[in-house]
Amino acid sequence: MAIKSGLTTDIVMDFLKKNIGIPLCILFVVVFDIIAYALGPHFYGTGWYLVSSLQRFLFFALELFIFMKLFKKLKASEVIHMKGFKQGLIAGIAMLLYVPFDFITYCVIGPEGWNTVTVPMIIACLVFQQLTTGLWEELTFRVYVCEGYYQSENKTARRRITYAMISFLIFGMLHAVECDSLEVAIYRFLSTGIWGFAFAAVYLYTHNFIVTAFLHFITDIFLNIPNFVTGFNDSVALTIMDNYVLWVIKAVILVVAVIFLIRKPIEEKEMLNNES
Repeated sequence: MAIKSGLTTDIVMDFLKKNIGIPLCILFVVVFDIIAYALGPHFYGTGWYLVSSLQRFLFFALELFIFMKLFKKLKASEVIHMKGFKQGLIAGIAMLLYVPFDFITYCVIGPEGWNTVTVPMIIACLVFQQLTTGLWEELTFRVYVCEGYYQSENKTARRRITYAMISFLIFGMLHAVECDSLEVAIYRFLSTGIWGFAFAAVYLYTHNFIVTAFLHFITDIFLNIPNFVTGFNDSVALTIMDNYVLWVIKAVILVVAVIFLIRKPIEEKEMLNNES
């Protein structure tokens, strides 16, 4: 009976270790949003961006501590490192296509005018908030969600695609719940879900969340520049870029992500080279 009980406990612990990252991700985001909504009415402008950045950094630090304890990581360098960074940039090259597209479309072609903002507000919004967003969201949505893959012995392309799809669903849904209408929620779900899928592909290829945080940071800068636009015109050029070219770029991002999910990850390549 003792042996059977021990086996049952091992099975349960193994199951939890492989799957606990996903519910923890959702829990962290729910708690984060509750605090953010509570803080929101008390701050605005530059002050809000700084408070928001601080909240993201504190959640990042707390979640990193929990992750290391939960999965028995002895050093922070086991989670935060630069191994595979260059390869990660190559894997994420399609996402960087969005940078010139966004600048041309929403900063050059589209704006009718720009709000008057201060330099501290621009730095707080585009640097501090987006940097801490990249770190916190990639730890939460990629490291926690995809840890089950690394806890499993069955590391196949199918499992990598499965975890990337889970990242798509969670990242898309938790961003869509903020929307006021079903139509906008569906658009937000698909749009952010694609980013979640692509970031997961880079992470699963490199096992390096610093490179995904960097890609997240760079793309988020340009995604948030339109926050300072007073309004957009209804030109044909903007319509074509926003309704068609945007989705072509996202399709390319998806295709490239699938390619790198199918390819053998860097760590597995290194293991095979060491064995040979």
